[in-house]
Amino acid sequence: MVWLKRRRVLVLASIFILTWLVIIIYTPSPSGSQKNANHGAKRGASQQKPPQSGSRRSGKLPRIRIVDVDENPSIDKEEQKIETQLRDASQDFSDNKNLTFSKIKILDGENGDSKALLNIELDLIPHALPEGVRTQGAIWNLAGSWVNSKQITPADNPDLGMVLNAMANRPIVKADIGYKGTQLKARLELSGGQWVVFKPGRYTRDHVIDGTPYAGYDRHTGEIAAFHLDRVLGFHRAPIVVGRRINLRTEIKPVASQSLLNTFLNRGNQTCFYGKCYYCKPEEPACADEHDMMEGSLTLWLPRDKKLKKWHHLWSRTYRDNKKAQWEHDNNYCQGVLEKYPLEKHRHIMDILDTAAFDYLIGNADRHQYETFEADGDQAMLLLMDSAKSFGNPHHDERSILAPLYQCCKIRKSTWDKLLSLQDGRLSHVMRRVLSHDPLAPILTELHLQAMDRRLVTVIATIKKCLSDHGAEYVLLM
Repeated sequence: MVWLKRRRVLVLASIFILTWLVIIIYTPSPSGSQKNANHGAKRGASQQKPPQSGSRRSGKLPRIRIVDVDENPSIDKEEQKIETQLRDASQDFSDNKNLTFSKIKILDGENGDSKALLNIELDLIPHALPEGVRTQGAIWNLAGSWVNSKQITPADNPDLGMVLNAMANRPIVKADIGYKGTQLKARLELSGGQWVVFKPGRYTRDHVIDGTPYAGYDRHTGEIAAFHLDRVLGFHRAPIVVGRRINLRTEIKPVASQSLLNTFLNRGNQTCFYGKCYYCKPEEPACADEHDMMEGSLTLWLPRDKKLKKWHHLWSRTYRDNKKAQWEHDNNYCQGVLEKYPLEKHRHIMDILDTAAFDYLIGNADRHQYETFEADGDQAMLLLMDSAKSFGNPHHDERSILAPLYQCCKIRKSTWDKLLSLQDGRLSHVMRRVLSHDPLAPILTELHLQAMDRRLVTVIATIKKCLSDHGAEYVLLM
């Protein structure tokens, strides 16, 4: 019996082995050309790189992947859901997606020679999310990664539109009183952990503010326009700003701190708040419309590791009718400034000279102080923050804003070249185009745009007089 069982096992094993031998012998093997073709296809597939969604130009290195610290590299269902929500939000930003946009041509030099085609306008249009920006906090990390000692936003930045889109559409998860200052503002946290400063709108677009050059409330439209002019002039020293309409009743009050809620009140059928600041008081609140909607500007909070140092502006005003600052009556004031703060050792003094032209174009006579990055010391750049006292009166040109320029007779050559390139109506044309992409467009009236062109003529005339009096070697800083 034992022998029979062993025999049956041997027979079955033999049949199994013979069957596999037949399959191996009669199955045709691939030809050499097929092997090479298959191998080439695999090699080509492995070498082919996926397109970079944020890049518009060939020949560029692939962008570094931005990932949250706590992000799991694997794409799970929750992350796919978040990505879908973000893409849906980008579709709500504008209908510009279906249109064709042309690049704005900036001509440098008086002879009109074309120097570069800048993507100033295209950068503002949201596109598909960059590879790796898949969680709600990653888009904010991306914006934070741009900030360094020389810039807040890169000159060529195709992902800027997605950051503006997120600022304009992300849900508000917290609301609190604003940081210290003289004007009303609120501090909001957007989903993903990003804080922004909200400055409420108080004026209609065509409202003209009379009185002193620093009169009136902050203008949210001025903050938005100043951010875009900073990019047009090639400074890249202004925090990112976008316009947004917010429902005070449904978006702010449910997530507001008690300190902020204590400043809310009703005026008729309007919801209002007055916040906490030096000039804030219940008698002068900012109010939403009859549907509880309020428009304002959102300024992106700078990265937390970038501590700021505050400086007293050397050409600040006294804000008193019966007392003038030294620079207003001392013709040798700038000479003393440059002796105390040599330009080669104090970059922010050079920035003051460029900023004088910037502030004159926007009509901002209220830059009584400014901030720099503390870690950069005396070589830190001047940050173009708090430009909301601009675009108040398109009929008035406050020449005293140019005092640093006409007293020192110095400006960077790059700024001079850029100003020349924007003559003959180009400045208003470029600003009109870039501002048209903001959610609150139109931002500036035609009178304000024409005022910028008119003021540019004065800036250029001022510098030309300096060149005539002192020569290019003295005036133009490299």
